Amino acid sequence: PKPGAWMDTFRRFMAFPMLATVVWLVWVLGHLSGVDGAGALLALLLAMSLVIWALGLEGRSRIMFATLSIAICVVLLRAIGPLVIKIEDAPNPLTTATTTSAGVTWQAWAPGKVESELAAGRPVFVDFTAAWCITCQYNKKTTLSNTDVLDDMRAHHVTLMRADWTRRDPAITQALEQLGRSGVPVYVLHQAGKPPVVFSEILDAQTLRASLAQL
Repeated sequence: PKPGAWMDTFRRFMAFPMLATVVWLVWVLGHLSGVDGAGALLALLLAMSLVIWALGLEGRSRIMFATLSIAICVVLLRAIGPLVIKIEDAPNPLTTATTTSAGVTWQAWAPGKVESELAAGRPVFVDFTAAWCITCQYNKKTTLSNTDVLDDMRAHHVTLMRADWTRRDPAITQALEQLGRSGVPVYVLHQAGKPPVVFSEILDAQTLRASLAQL
């Protein structure tokens, strides 16, 4: 193939990573503004695609379809646009306890909650995470879903907590600053009478199990 053909093929191929980015951003928006917000964004993207298609037409059909598509886009923007940015009222998926497939319960982090668990004699593992954090999602699907790790957590009666920083919660920001961190992911193992153990951003199962074995 000619060099120009290779460049054209590469240009078209790069559209797929861009589409994958859109999928990820819609997924993040779903965490922030719920299903309605994500659906509204998809509808607006569809309307914008219609406008772009109409502007590429020729002759009288361009005027007719472009006018119609722009009108549809404006109506949708006014009707459902606010749903996309209505973040403050969106349900937070980590504000309630969730259960993993291995039967381990994660509690929502809150100020003072770690101290209460430590006072009761229970060690605490805190996962500072965010929906938009790719590393956080990777660790959640690998190390934090590892059967051996979860078995060790149960064996040592570790209380598991998740601190959702998706909306930059000020209380979580303060907790991160106290640990000397300014972003996520952060993984911390607390034990009464000992300084907290802060793990690497790429959480390793063997390193975590070794720390649990010392409880």
